[in-house]
Amino acid sequence: MGGSLFRYALFLCGTLFLFIIALFTILPGQDKTDFAGEPTVLLVYASAGIMPQLLNTSQIDGFFIWEPVVSTAELGGIGKKIADGSVLPPPGEWKNTACCVLVMRNEFIAEYPTIAALLSALTTAGMERIEEDPSLAVNLTAGWVFGTQPILSAGLSLQPTDVEKHSFQNLIFTGDATIPDITRFSCLADEIKDCHPSKKSFINSSVALAGKDLLSGTKPVLPLIPPHVTIGYLPSSDHYAPLYVAIQDHDTFCKRYGFCFVPEDGDSGRPTMCDLIVDNQTAAYIQLIPGQVGGGVMTGLGQDVIDVGYLGSIPAELQILFGNNASVIQSVNTRGSGLVVDDMAPCFDWNTFIAWIKTRSEKHKPVILATAQSSIQEEMIREALKYEDIHIGLYGVP
Repeated sequence: MGGSLFRYALFLCGTLFLFIIALFTILPGQDKTDFAGEPTVLLVYASAGIMPQLLNTSQIDGFFIWEPVVSTAELGGIGKKIADGSVLPPPGEWKNTACCVLVMRNEFIAEYPTIAALLSALTTAGMERIEEDPSLAVNLTAGWVFGTQPILSAGLSLQPTDVEKHSFQNLIFTGDATIPDITRFSCLADEIKDCHPSKKSFINSSVALAGKDLLSGTKPVLPLIPPHVTIGYLPSSDHYAPLYVAIQDHDTFCKRYGFCFVPEDGDSGRPTMCDLIVDNQTAAYIQLIPGQVGGGVMTGLGQDVIDVGYLGSIPAELQILFGNNASVIQSVNTRGSGLVVDDMAPCFDWNTFIAWIKTRSEKHKPVILATAQSSIQEEMIREALKYEDIHIGLYGVP
């Protein structure tokens, strides 16, 4: 027990350290790197929550990040969204790509296959419930992500439900989105020159299939002793709404499927402990562990501190590729990313954004764009700019 607590403390400290680094990515007085007029974008790595403030104070020209940060910036009058992630080039690349995924430790799957299948089933059931009653999902998600008090943004007061209603228009919750193919990074992992991309599989589809069987009425065979299961996720994001809905609307799930999450925190808007109930019996004790970044959640899985994670597809796959003994179970959503720029920027879509980049570069004033490091958003914006032959630099780095 002491070892687990120590590993968990290390995990929290590591996550906090990453957050502090992201928070202070931009240092006052840094010079803009000059690329001699070559079409250039300078990337800034920052935490998602600070990006609207950076834009509002003119420290950056725009950002590419996930919801509900995009909707908060739009409704708060901080900036305008000019492109959804699904329309970024290469053409069709991101149309149905999994933004976030459900991940599990392989040892956890092997030891508790039924519990793993139940968690997948409840995630899928959460998606179906969102489609069935989107207003309920908006309200529950708003309370989980923002709480009940107004959101103060750029001198305006925003209601959490208004932000989530806007955000949900840009999200598609699905367990069948395409998992990104990042096997080209395997050469980096293997450190072999002229190597061929690995065909390493990141996906364990058997868990999701077993989960669907449970939703169809198959009776689960439970472990004799209910295990303690830890679930890591990012509570500042609404991309995990299927989890939030499954927990908060547990009465519906209990009646409909015979299994459900029941929060131990009562009516808490963001519970930390739940019981996984099957036929009125406790099948597992669930602890929800909030994180700051997807990479931190994956580190927790790799250190056996976390059993299950909800996070972005790219950080999940990258860590699995580099040896993290976990598997992607299914997608959670697609879309939900947006490119936001200053309201006065002379662009209104992706093509005019590229034209603006070129105009600014000719004047030796590259566009400064923030994103989250090692996220699917970074991968998307890098590929899109590369497709447009735009040079990418890091702000303040020669």
